[in-house]
Amino acid sequence: MPLAFKTVPIPGLAEKELELLHDLGSLPYVIQLQDSFVNDNGATVLVLPMLKRFDCHAVNKNICSIRKTIKQVLTGLAAVHAKNIVHLDINPSNLMVTHTKRDVVIIDFGLSMTVDRRPENNYVSSEKIPVCGTTGYIAPEIMNPQFYEKHDPTAADLYSLGVVLGEMLEPYIPDCDLQYFGSKYLSFENTNQTVRALKDFIGQDKVYPQVLIQAADLLRNMLEENPRDRKSAQDLLDTHPFLNVSPSSVGSANGTLELCDWMYRVQEIKYQKYLCQEQNGYEVYRYR
Repeated sequence: MPLAFKTVPIPGLAEKELELLHDLGSLPYVIQLQDSFVNDNGATVLVLPMLKRFDCHAVNKNICSIRKTIKQVLTGLAAVHAKNIVHLDINPSNLMVTHTKRDVVIIDFGLSMTVDRRPENNYVSSEKIPVCGTTGYIAPEIMNPQFYEKHDPTAADLYSLGVVLGEMLEPYIPDCDLQYFGSKYLSFENTNQTVRALKDFIGQDKVYPQVLIQAADLLRNMLEENPRDRKSAQDLLDTHPFLNVSPSSVGSANGTLELCDWMYRVQEIKYQKYLCQEQNGYEVYRYR
């Protein structure tokens, strides 16, 4: 097996990540620790399987690929969360792909921590979770815990994965500002605006292909600012239609609009918007 080696020079962090990886050893779509050792410098080295880089923009060419990817990550997160562990750094660089089955794998549990998810204990306060993660993917309750009631802390991972999903859906859903997703300047104020636009998009279910209405609804749910309004990973897997619909069901609700036709119309919409901006004297950026 081709192997990768991750050096963790700080002893406390190394022990914490080793303990977590041992605990997560048999979970689906989660990195599997192969071995560990201490090198000549006294640093702990984690021995992991070699994986391929995950590319949001390669996946988004196919709506079925997006469904498969999100379903696999949610399955992994549901298993992690069931062990009362929150990842706290879900982003494209911490998702990788296996060489053989091309399955998505969650990696890098260096920031992860064990939390109390029991409702009878009113959950753990977010103030006990440090501000950490990758800029643009951090949930609002991690950045400003004082503004939110106590909640299931694993909801933060759902928000971060929602940003990843927004990146993948950008070519399919126009006028929801998804082009900014993945940028370090993305904030929860921007995602609040996107949630409002997604609700308008979902309300036009007679116009757009049903599979995209379902995808937009999943994205809206994951990006809700209040963590209490986000469903858990397991709830989404069990109940959300986008994750449970037949892969062949990619037409509209009334069967009049196929997904390939919709992709062409999205390009038309973007082109018309571009022309209006140019005619009105706005500075237009051309990407090659």
